[in-house]
Amino acid sequence: MKVHFLTTDLKTISETANFLALWEDENDSIDQLTSGSTGTPKKIKINKNLMRASARMTGAFFNLAKGQTALLCISPEFIGGKMMVVRSIEFELEIYATEISSTPLKNLNQPIDFAAMVPMQVSETLTHHPEKLNLIRNLIIGGAPVSKKLEIALQSINCTAYSTYGMTETISHIALKKLNNQNEPFKAIGETSFSIKNECLVIKAPDLLINDLETSDVVKLLNNREFQWVGRNDFVINSGGIKIHPEVVERKLNSLFPKEEFIISGEPDKSLGTRVILIAEEKLKPLINRGIMKSILERHENPKSIYFVKELSRRASGKIDRKTTLDRLNGY
Repeated sequence: MKVHFLTTDLKTISETANFLALWEDENDSIDQLTSGSTGTPKKIKINKNLMRASARMTGAFFNLAKGQTALLCISPEFIGGKMMVVRSIEFELEIYATEISSTPLKNLNQPIDFAAMVPMQVSETLTHHPEKLNLIRNLIIGGAPVSKKLEIALQSINCTAYSTYGMTETISHIALKKLNNQNEPFKAIGETSFSIKNECLVIKAPDLLINDLETSDVVKLLNNREFQWVGRNDFVINSGGIKIHPEVVERKLNSLFPKEEFIISGEPDKSLGTRVILIAEEKLKPLINRGIMKSILERHENPKSIYFVKELSRRASGKIDRKTTLDRLNGY
């Protein structure tokens, strides 16, 4: 593997060097913080051999081969960045490292065979440097759900884009959804298979020594290798006995304003138990139209209250922190 730095940013260079040093040391595992999607992030140990196995699963899917190029634009502090480096080592790819920013492709001028980005990076690149995405042959997008608005915008881009499904515990993704064909399901990679327990996805991934890992993701299982993602069970709003998935409502509202700047949540209600609310960044005030929202949402999905905040709480990865946003709204 050869690393080409397209930036002089010392933080990017040092984080890459630090991970390479950890990878080459005598330890069999690497410490990694979980994403903290539903609680406090926790440190877990990830076996290096399983990281290699995960890299081979992805490499087989994308037919990665020696001499091809990869892009590192996610910090190696996160599992997504670490795995891009491991894939490059495993398949002897030439890796181009950019500054970790919202527009990482601004200085990119050569074709890239394989890249990984978070939704915010893709969205900002489409706004400021859309032509740069055409330099990428295969792009995986992870770290947070891909909004319908972003999925539609990607239809005009030449690169083949995929949304990923996975978590730190599965050592990056174990399923991919092709975004160039709308309404495609998530499809397993490697020997991974799926089942359902209490409406939530259960994962079996022999390549990663994972046997019946229960998740909090509510899905519609199509077969043991494919599913459609509905939302997180942790975030379900039970309003008057009706279960409402915030992510489903958010996808419907994508046509009105960017998903990255609002969330649907719930608050206590004397008659309903919990009622639906909308929390949006202040800059969205001019776009909020209750009449239009009522026309595209089911009656029980319509927000009973709308709250505006200067900005939503986010984790270091850029993912919206729903719990902290709600806690701050309530003055905790």
